[in-house]
Amino acid sequence: MGIVPVLLIILPYIVQALAFAVKPPLWLRAGLVIGFALQLLYWIYIPHELQYVHIAGTSVVLLINLFQSLTLYKTRHSDSWSEEERYLQSTAFRSLPNVIFKQLMDIAEWKTANKGDVLIAEHKDVERLMLVYDGTATVHLDGKPITYVRDNSFIGEMSFLTGNPASATVKAATTMRLITWRKADLYDLMAKEPDLKSGLQTLFSYDLAGKLSKQNVRHPKDE
Repeated sequence: MGIVPVLLIILPYIVQALAFAVKPPLWLRAGLVIGFALQLLYWIYIPHELQYVHIAGTSVVLLINLFQSLTLYKTRHSDSWSEEERYLQSTAFRSLPNVIFKQLMDIAEWKTANKGDVLIAEHKDVERLMLVYDGTATVHLDGKPITYVRDNSFIGEMSFLTGNPASATVKAATTMRLITWRKADLYDLMAKEPDLKSGLQTLFSYDLAGKLSKQNVRHPKDE
């Protein structure tokens, strides 16, 4: 047996073994693609019984891994992101890995609120976690405004963490653009991505500190 057949037999297994030894998913997929491509060359180059069955099977697995590699690449690189996503990743979600951030945005819904709209009501269940993309809202406790929230601030995060009804009412003080997530969708995503839970808790801590610093500071009039 010549050197080329021997290399085509050994190299696919070496490359695939190295692929499983690395941690980043994109490198894993790239290694598998190269390994299956070499394996495909082997089945094409050296005649065997059921050669075409092996070629077809290897081609299918190769295409699946190639598709997954391209998907991971697009997720990791912001070139394919919208302008809003790039802005949010560099501000409100800068501490989240790109892959998790993109998954979070994939289940988000954009909403518009008009001035005076009640976003969440005190003592009522909160169905959605919200993030202010643009605009201002006032926070009311027992009917009195106590603080306000603006761009990159969360709304309903305490209810999301505790499962309790809202502890305050939040009203739109201006026209607002909001990013919202259904709580059930977020819980499902956190079950798949454990790092998301700790990442969100960190973001909520920063957000809460910012809100506390705004208390007793002059807030927009709630007319």
